[in-house]
Amino acid sequence: MPPSPTPSREAELARAEAEMARLEAQLAEQVARATAESAALSERLVRMRQALASPEHAGDPRLSQWAMRLEDTESPEPSPELARLREKALDAREAALDTRRQAGLDLQSALRVQQEDAARVEKALASAEADLKRVEAAARARAEAEEKARRAAEAETQKVVPPAALRPSGAKASPETPARAERPPAHAPVAATPAKRDARKAGRVRMHTTIDTRSDSNFFTGFSMDISEGGIFIATVESVPRGTAVELDFTLPGGRPLTVNGVVRWARDGNDRTPDLMPGVGVQFTTLPPEVAHAISSFVATRDPMFYPD
Repeated sequence: MPPSPTPSREAELARAEAEMARLEAQLAEQVARATAESAALSERLVRMRQALASPEHAGDPRLSQWAMRLEDTESPEPSPELARLREKALDAREAALDTRRQAGLDLQSALRVQQEDAARVEKALASAEADLKRVEAAARARAEAEEKARRAAEAETQKVVPPAALRPSGAKASPETPARAERPPAHAPVAATPAKRDARKAGRVRMHTTIDTRSDSNFFTGFSMDISEGGIFIATVESVPRGTAVELDFTLPGGRPLTVNGVVRWARDGNDRTPDLMPGVGVQFTTLPPEVAHAISSFVATRDPMFYPD
């Protein structure tokens, strides 16, 4: 990106333009005054010639000499060269104005493009920041709930199982004494159904999801913010390779099932450090019927789509 003009250059150009305007105004005034003076002298010359040619002055030898001398004197009309150079100067000023005017229009157009690009990035960042805040808030709420549940479980265990010092001699812990609940196993991989195995053999995977205002699945867009160039993030523990063609059935709140075709462009793996972020795959649309696009546009007006860089 070329560097922006420094303030010193702007100031220097402004001073030079002001000085040039002053000189042009002064020169134009001088040319106008010279032209007016020439016209006045021409009128005086004509009147003097007429006065000296009067019969009543014919006998005066000195006036006769002046009449002869003024008769040979050329009228002080502005020279053609002066008029030509004046027109040349005016043409140069008009050309300079046209050049500056066009440069200003080009600069305005470039500025408008830059402002539109900045607005798109600003909107994408705002959406990303909103998603980040939502995820962080959900993580904090989940951590607080887990901590509260852990403390409650510990308190309940202390009530049920007395300390060893208070337990009668030879007494054993009752087999019915509840032990700390074992942590449920992580999400088990979802086995592919026969329909899915057949679809994979045919080169296309059939997937299903439901999208509402609180679902882990959601639409996503990139920097263009055009939903038709985005797709759907499907929350799933099933691994689907990138580049896999997908026939996707999904439902929106209060609507009938919709079907689109797409291809897996990205995946999000599970991470113990961010347990609130469901794993899944991003399926980018390859075909988007108009009625489906209309339904999606109506839904994203109520819930912002996810942001995934193109």
